[in-house]
Amino acid sequence: MAVFRARQVARIRDGVVAGRNAVRAWGKADAHVFARAFVDAGGAQVPGDPDASASAALAKRLLKALGNGEPAAPDDPDLNRELQRAQAEAQWALSLDDDHVVGFLLDLPATALENPTVEALAHQSQGLGPGVFRKADVLVLQPECDGARFIPISEHDIEC
Repeated sequence: MAVFRARQVARIRDGVVAGRNAVRAWGKADAHVFARAFVDAGGAQVPGDPDASASAALAKRLLKALGNGEPAAPDDPDLNRELQRAQAEAQWALSLDDDHVVGFLLDLPATALENPTVEALAHQSQGLGPGVFRKADVLVLQPECDGARFIPISEHDIEC
């Protein structure tokens, strides 16, 4: 399975920040608003794409799919990953201003947990508990984590 290269991870991270800022400015959890800013910042990436041509095509497919109201693309894993990212990050963006949400629990599919590196990520602790990441963090998951969900966590959910 192809993975995101370091430069791709950086571009995705920059795209997520731009997308979150756009959603916060818009004031609604709108995946299309996120995706436009994400794409403009170069965030849409195909794992291992050597010359960025496949990533540019993915960006176009993402905006078209969201414009057509498509929530998922089961036959196109790269597009499906970006559709899921746009939906999750649009929600995550608004949590940045919600004092009740302190972080997000990374919920990985069982198949992803078979990979030792992914399993270690699921148990990583940032001070909020295993697998819980601060709400201001920008997590870029590799394709083997496809299907992951982020569950909002409040102070009441944190174990002391």
